[in-house]
Formats: sequence, structure tokens, C-alpha cells
Amino acid sequence: METNYLNLSTSLLFFILALILFIRHSPTKGPNNFLGVLFLLIAAYYELIHLHFQSVNSNNFTQLTNYLPLETFVLMLMSPCLYFYVLMLLNRPVKIYRWSSLLQVIPLLPCVLFNVLFYFRPVDERVDWLIRNFYSGSMEMILINAVLYLQIIIYLFIDYRAIKKQLKISVYVEKNGFRTNITWVEQFLRINIIVALITLPFCFLINNERTSLLIGQLAMNFEFIFLFILTTLKAGMLETEKVEVKKIPRQINEEQAVQYWKTLTAYMDSSKLYRDGACSLSTLAEPTKISGNEMSRLLHEYGKTSSSKFINKYRLEEAIVSLQDKSKYRKTIDTIALNCGFGSRSSFYRVFKRVYGISPAKYRKQFRIKPEA
Repeated sequence: METNYLNLSTSLLFFILALILFIRHSPTKGPNNFLGVLFLLIAAYYELIHLHFQSVNSNNFTQLTNYLPLETFVLMLMSPCLYFYVLMLLNRPVKIYRWSSLLQVIPLLPCVLFNVLFYFRPVDERVDWLIRNFYSGSMEMILINAVLYLQIIIYLFIDYRAIKKQLKISVYVEKNGFRTNITWVEQFLRINIIVALITLPFCFLINNERTSLLIGQLAMNFEFIFLFILTTLKAGMLETEKVEVKKIPRQINEEQAVQYWKTLTAYMDSSKLYRDGACSLSTLAEPTKISGNEMSRLLHEYGKTSSSKFINKYRLEEAIVSLQDKSKYRKTIDTIALNCGFGSRSSFYRVFKRVYGISPAKYRKQFRIKPEA
């Protein structure tokens, strides 16, 4: 009974935290929305556990006949949500409805298929399976838990790699005149990876749903209490991220603009940082010693361009060289686009055609058949 009350109170706690994140205005409103969705999923997870424990312990036949084991499905939604949160925190573009994002539902399919098949079983079989699986486990849940842990660990390593990549450039991420220290995210992800690896063998050695749920609860409480404390104390999750507003000069004088422009273009030529799909003003600010706000003004006032057009100019110039190089003709256009820093084939084609008035494929073909002098 105490466990049920704990589940309900924890579910309510995370629901309240989610509402705070949705309602409160913050410089990191976008990332906090994904964090709010993550907390809603945690609240739903605890509510499902409450129903599961209560139904089995009380042998409530009515509840068991209408119950579906959706806990693992909810857990599987959390990893993509945390992944999008990290991307938003790093100022990476997030489009939920593009194909690369929709492919992330693939790990969910085994769990969805199991619940669909489970729903069409006879009622007596469903009730018997729920009780048996709760106390002694089942082969179906072993397989689903294996997919779950594989998904969680892969996502955590992807998130950790993205954060480490940013930390090599700077511990700060700049956006809209604010600067956020992201070192705490690395600590949080490292804790998650350690907890996942420690709990992994227990869920398979002690094979029953009761143990798996308890282990999941303990791991989740530890991880997200850590997240709550760390973000509240160091990043101000409830008040706003811990940021410092940069003073924006009214204008950059001509002499300073010339010097900045030489520094910026020389760095782009030597470092080839534009080849990184995550290249942005924030990634260029630290190595060039030009603040994000000054660089934005420099590009608009002196360069008469935007940050995306400035970076894409270097990417297109390198792409042109590769498309003209007959020795590289075996390389696909997709490979050339990725090597030059474009995130996808579609974005490369769109930018290329807007600038040159022709598709990369037609340009390459036209250049190849052009008679040599």
C-alpha cells in the first residue's frame, strides 16, 4: 500500500514540474518544453505502475481485464524526448516530422506489436499472463526489456557524444543574447549511462515484472532527482537557465569590423569548421574570440549576409570543387553534401539551386560533358 501511495505522489510531483516548465517563460523555453514532455511521461509511467501494482495485489479482475502493459512503451518514448532536449539545448535544428526524426519510432514497434497482440488474446489468458509475469516473468518481457535497454544505452551515448563535441569547442552555448553553461548535462548523462549499465543485469537475472518495475523506479528517481537538483542549483531549471546577458554594442566601427572579418574568414578557411553540420555562431565565437552578438552584427552590417548564408557559402564553394573534380565522380552527391557540412540531401539541393539556379546533379553532368580546352 505504501508503494502505491509513493507512486501516486511521485506521479503528481513530476506532473507539477512539467506544468512549471510549460508555463514559465525562460531563455531556454524550447528545450524546457521537451523536458516538460519527459516529466509528463515519467508521471504517466508512475501512474501505470500504480495501476499495475494495485490490480495484481488486490486481484482486481475488472482492472486486470482492461489493463495493457504499456509501461515499457512509455519508457521507450523517454529516450527520444531526452535526445530532442539535448539537441535544442545545443541550438541544433529539431523537426519532429522529418524522416530522420520519424525513424526513431522503429524501436517502439516491438512493444506496440506486443500490446496489439496482447489486446486480442482471450480475457482469461491476459489476466493469467499479467499475474504470472508480475511474479515470475516471461520470455516476451525479456525480449522487450532487451530492446528497451539497447535503445536507452544507444540514445545516451549519442547524447553524451553530442555534449562532449560541444564541450571541446566551448562549455557555453549562446542563444538570443544569453549564455548557458552545459557542463552539468555531461554529468547527468554520465550518471544515466552508469545507472543503465548497473541495472541491466538485474532486470535479466531476476526475471519478473515486479522486480523490473522496482529497479526502474529506483533508477528513475535517482537520475531525475539528480537532474532536478543539478539544474535548479546550477542551471536554474525553475527560474531560467543560468545565463549571463551579453552587452550588445550599438554598432561595430569600421576598423574593428575589418579586423573581425579577417579573423573570421581566416579561421573558416583554415579550420574548415563549416564541414561540421552543427557549425553556428556559437561554435565560431570561442575560437575566434568574437562574441555571438558581435558576430551577428558583423555579418549583417559589414558582410551584408546572415549566419546561415555565410556558412553555406563555404560549404557550396567546397561542393563546387568536388562536383567539378572528375577524380571524385564516383562519390555520390549525398556524400559530397555531408562532407561539406549539409545535414541532408534536401537542404543541399535547396541551397544549391537557390544560389546557382540549377540542381547539383545537373551541374555535375553539365560540367562532366563539357569539352575540355
